[in-house]
Amino acid sequence: MSSWMKSGDARALKCLLALALIYALMAFAAYIVVHMSYVRPLPDDANPARFSEGRALRHLRRLTVDIDGRQEGRPGLEEAAQYIKGELEAIKNRAGPEYRVEVDEALVSGSFNMTFLRHSISLAYRDHKNILFRIASNSSKDDDPSVLLNGHFDSPVGSAGAGDCGSCVASMLELARLVIDSNWIPPRPIIFLFNGAEELFLLDSHSYPMMGKHPMIMVGSAYGLVDLWFAGSVGPWLMVVHGLAVLEHLVLS
Repeated sequence: MSSWMKSGDARALKCLLALALIYALMAFAAYIVVHMSYVRPLPDDANPARFSEGRALRHLRRLTVDIDGRQEGRPGLEEAAQYIKGELEAIKNRAGPEYRVEVDEALVSGSFNMTFLRHSISLAYRDHKNILFRIASNSSKDDDPSVLLNGHFDSPVGSAGAGDCGSCVASMLELARLVIDSNWIPPRPIIFLFNGAEELFLLDSHSYPMMGKHPMIMVGSAYGLVDLWFAGSVGPWLMVVHGLAVLEHLVLS
């Protein structure tokens, strides 16, 4: 009886060791997938045909360090808008004849009522600035469906807004550059919409229907919308990890 128990204990121990090994291997594989499966971040002098985290960080430093505050009513918000527009104009000037590239800014105004903390409040805004950038092939038609990428360049009160949402704007600028400098001709028009009033009670959400009447967006029906958002300081950055492949999948699918 004692010998049988010892034999059973040995088998049980081997089973436990095997399970522990399997669990350890699964945990290691999960760690590799979650924390180590990213592409290597590229510096700002990387191949122009690759998405560069270094170039995106250069935009981010300009927006969050060199510009003092991007809150509503502060000069930094307009300075950020002019920086974004200047970068987009530079990208447009590099585009070859196979592209149709447009840069524009739109001023939106409106008012609405809302309930906030059980109080009814009314908000009115005037001449909030949005910036649009449209890339299409020179053979595209005006009624071709488009893919819209949206992000906001204003920042929360008391914050430089590096994450929310300077990182979104920096990624959009680098992605717009990548489309042109990689000589990738999108089969559908791509519109980059930079909103200037998100943190103040989501004014850009209220003004979005008015932006839908802008000629650059009305050119064709909306095929897809990608809203870039910041949700914490950890986790993968979709555009940094996958680069142009994400946009190609959205446009081609």
